[in-house]
Amino acid sequence: MTVQKKSDFILKDIWNLNEKIEIKNQQDYLLKAKIYPDLTKYLKDIEHLALVEKWFRKPKTSGTEIAKKLDIPKSHLKFIFKYHSKVSFNKFKKIIKTYDAMQLIESEFLKINTLDALAMKVGFSSYNPFFTSFKEITGSTPQAYSKEIARVKKQK
Repeated sequence: MTVQKKSDFILKDIWNLNEKIEIKNQQDYLLKAKIYPDLTKYLKDIEHLALVEKWFRKPKTSGTEIAKKLDIPKSHLKFIFKYHSKVSFNKFKKIIKTYDAMQLIESEFLKINTLDALAMKVGFSSYNPFFTSFKEITGSTPQAYSKEIARVKKQK
């Protein structure tokens, strides 16, 4: 397997590209042989679904749906997140949704929309899980982030 450099990926801080992973069971060992020739493609496809197609804007997007969209078995997706992601699939979804919200805030989405609308737009079921995830991922509240972005834009 020839894995690309971390810098070739947008989400380079999420992916673990180490080829010398310790396989925990026989089933995963067999999966490794099937997945490794296409690992780079799978990671790039996941990034594309998440960042370009905004697939995680659907509130209940599951691993099964993503695997189906990628046209790979769900076991392959589970393997990728088990061995080649520094975060779980659920945490990955939160990160992507928060990143999406940050981009929308930066593009002035909140000038004509509410924080509730922002939460729904990026795929959270309501404001509370959005607020909690945003603060967990960024260390800031959505309101504070929005104010900081507005302050920076005003200075320019």
